[in-house]
Amino acid sequence: MNRISIKKHAPRGRSRGLSLVELLVASAIGIIASLAIFQVFAVFEGQKRTTTSGGEAQTNGTLALHSVEREVRLSGYGFNAIDLVGCTAQGWDQTAGAALTPWTLAPIVISQGAGGGPGIAGAPDTITVMFGNGDQLPAPVTLGVNSLGVADDFFKIFNPFGIRAGDVVMLGEAGKPCTLAQVNQVPPATGDSTRFNVQPGQYVNASGATVNTRYNNPGGLGTAYTTNGKVLNLGEGPTIKTFSVQNSQLVSQALGAATATPLYDSIVQLQAQYGKDTTNDGVVDVFEDASPTTTAEWASVLAVRIALVARSSLYEKDQVSPASIRLWEDCLSTTVPPCPLPPYTTGPVWTLTADERHYRYKVFQTVIPLRNMIWRPQ
Repeated sequence: MNRISIKKHAPRGRSRGLSLVELLVASAIGIIASLAIFQVFAVFEGQKRTTTSGGEAQTNGTLALHSVEREVRLSGYGFNAIDLVGCTAQGWDQTAGAALTPWTLAPIVISQGAGGGPGIAGAPDTITVMFGNGDQLPAPVTLGVNSLGVADDFFKIFNPFGIRAGDVVMLGEAGKPCTLAQVNQVPPATGDSTRFNVQPGQYVNASGATVNTRYNNPGGLGTAYTTNGKVLNLGEGPTIKTFSVQNSQLVSQALGAATATPLYDSIVQLQAQYGKDTTNDGVVDVFEDASPTTTAEWASVLAVRIALVARSSLYEKDQVSPASIRLWEDCLSTTVPPCPLPPYTTGPVWTLTADERHYRYKVFQTVIPLRNMIWRPQ
């Protein structure tokens, strides 16, 4: 008889998984860990943005101040004849076919922004710098006898050395407007060899190209100058440029240009003052907002003080800046001279609005000597 053996298996163990409670605990731990990670990331990202935007403001402010300072240091070359400084300059721009807006002839002119005042920083100031690039004759030349200058616009000088065709000149005389013009012939085709011609015409530039004069009015200068008049040779490419702040940008605009050229972003404030030598000892005694009104006052301007404020591009959640920013430290005393020794506790203050305080600011300021006024011809 065959036996049938039946093999018995051990009972299986009970299958086990994750309970709902365990899933909930694991999910909670994961959420907490994710929140911690994202919190660290958010803090780090905020710090990175603050640092990055602050670095951009630092760079923009440094470069902006350097650009303005470089131009200011050049100001006055060819424009520093004291007897003409401060005159109202006029001119014609043939490119635009219209007269130029009259301006004050000076190495540097500061136009105070609205709302400013002693010790108060209001709207941004504007700074106009002027300098020539002549390489032969920066000193003024006196007009000679029989100079004309109204209808035919020929001028006689004692020595035409250093004046070339294409040079831009400023003609002036005490008590009269100054006039910008451009030489097209030295000497003219006919006549006295010590004359030069500022009628509209053409000249051959340094590259050998024939170009038209730009600053000669077809209707004549409109002002007659006598033997008391002088000629300032500004070279073929003088600079007359205005720096200002527009739409949170530092911009520059050349004389006769229709629009301004953006230079640096995030510049929100520009303030400047004249540094004057009131005792004629070659040392600046006072910084003040008031523009000179006489020749003697213009002669006393030996330096300028400039402050630029750069703003970060990041709008912070909280207010991170104080209610006001001091642009530079100033003297306590109102007498000139002397001023007390530092530390000073006063100076122009720029007041921020509640919304402006959500940005970070950096102040850049310096004092720039006007070396071409210090070295001017006497």
